[in-house]
Amino acid sequence: MIESVITTPIVLPTTSTQIAFTTDSIRTRSASCCGWLSHNEGTPNYKIIQGGLYEIDFTGNFSSAVAGIIAVGLYRDGILDPSTIVSQTIATAGDNTELSINKTIKVCCNANETITIGAVPSVISTPTLVPTDTVEPTVLNANFSIVKKA
Repeated sequence: MIESVITTPIVLPTTSTQIAFTTDSIRTRSASCCGWLSHNEGTPNYKIIQGGLYEIDFTGNFSSAVAGIIAVGLYRDGILDPSTIVSQTIATAGDNTELSINKTIKVCCNANETITIGAVPSVISTPTLVPTDTVEPTVLNANFSIVKKA
């Protein structure tokens, strides 16, 4: 298991920036470069280097310098998993909101995969189904964990 945290606000410069977690607060021996995971503190990339089932959990508090939609999602090898996009509208600049993602993923036996959490540049608005641009978020605090289930 690994759990990483952000405790100091980080302004993401674009709506497609990956979130770099500054501290690994919990890391079991199996979640090291000699086990099933490789991650360096201060980077956004979590490389799963063994096949299996993994539970991904992310919770973060966000704000923005402008009103608009904030969105984040789970990226697998740099490709956004659309089933993980979460968003919230910030009505007034400086308002806070919480976003969370929970997803179980499968990594094939002879494969590896890099996992990141990042901002999403646009979301589909309902009922018009038209893409709407998001705003640059500020991550106020966040927790991210990966647990190997099988």
